[in-house]
Amino acid sequence: MPTVLFGKQSLPAAELKADKKTAVRIGPLGMGRRALYLNSFYISRMYYVMWTDIRRVYKLVAMSKGGFTGIGAFGSMSYLVVELRDGRSKRCQIKYESQTDQAIAWIAEHHPEIPTVSVAAQRKLDAKKLEESRKPVVELDEEAGQSIQALEDAKKYLEENPALYNNLSSKAAKKRVQQNLPPGRRALGITVFAVSIAMIAAGIPMLLMKNHAGIYMVMFGTAFLIFSLMGNLIPIGRNSPKRVEREWQDAVLDCGRYIGNRDSFPVPARYAHPVVIERMIRAVRDGRAGNEEQALEIVKDDLRKLNRSVKVSQEEYDEVVAVKPMFLVSDYR
Repeated sequence: MPTVLFGKQSLPAAELKADKKTAVRIGPLGMGRRALYLNSFYISRMYYVMWTDIRRVYKLVAMSKGGFTGIGAFGSMSYLVVELRDGRSKRCQIKYESQTDQAIAWIAEHHPEIPTVSVAAQRKLDAKKLEESRKPVVELDEEAGQSIQALEDAKKYLEENPALYNNLSSKAAKKRVQQNLPPGRRALGITVFAVSIAMIAAGIPMLLMKNHAGIYMVMFGTAFLIFSLMGNLIPIGRNSPKRVEREWQDAVLDCGRYIGNRDSFPVPARYAHPVVIERMIRAVRDGRAGNEEQALEIVKDDLRKLNRSVKVSQEEYDEVVAVKPMFLVSDYR
């Protein structure tokens, strides 16, 4: 299928083919040297737009009912929004929000000239910076200063191996979704799965006997089967509770081995994420905590208070979605 132009500037067919072939793939998106490749609802990298045509790129999240309970935020729908210089825009749905974040991070690193937040979000960020600049400076004692230095060193050490903490975050989120899946919804998924298998099994013999009804049996059975599998409702394979638990424990062990190379570390392996440490640093700098232990408790309290009734900024949302599942599945221990 040909790649469709979205934008004003186009590439010659040969250059387009070469650029798309070498593009960095992040989910359904492609990050080429010359262009950004966008997905349609069904087809990955179907459209392309030259980097020079792009005015800004940002993430949009449609949070379903449920807030930060694990039913809403952790099952939310994310979009990559691309705004062009000519005023047009395109919204691309990305199934996994982590892929949207990876795409945004890649663009921010390789195309710093392109803003990666919306106009409204930029205004809020500017207002927040102005407000923070007007806050009175909190004088820190020696212990607090040493704590901040230790936390900054720990954060830097974690950021040297992003695969570890990203895996920890994703496995925690997956486990949390499994924990919060209502029994009725799982039963519905299993029922749909069983019905779809029965329809396919009944439809195949009908097809062999040239009964036209068999076509519809197989077609609808396949559609129901895909629906049940895409909904992650069947407790088999990658969604098996035992496998989900094992993957989470393995992620914690991997982080534990990594941070175990240091003499001391300010957070346990199950919370080893730069966002956690950054929030701890802010707690100490704001005078809410005097050392690492107190800062971690402040972070726990802050995360506990976030629920479906609390409105947060996009920046805060990104932080919470990244780390709150780790605290939830660990019961804030």
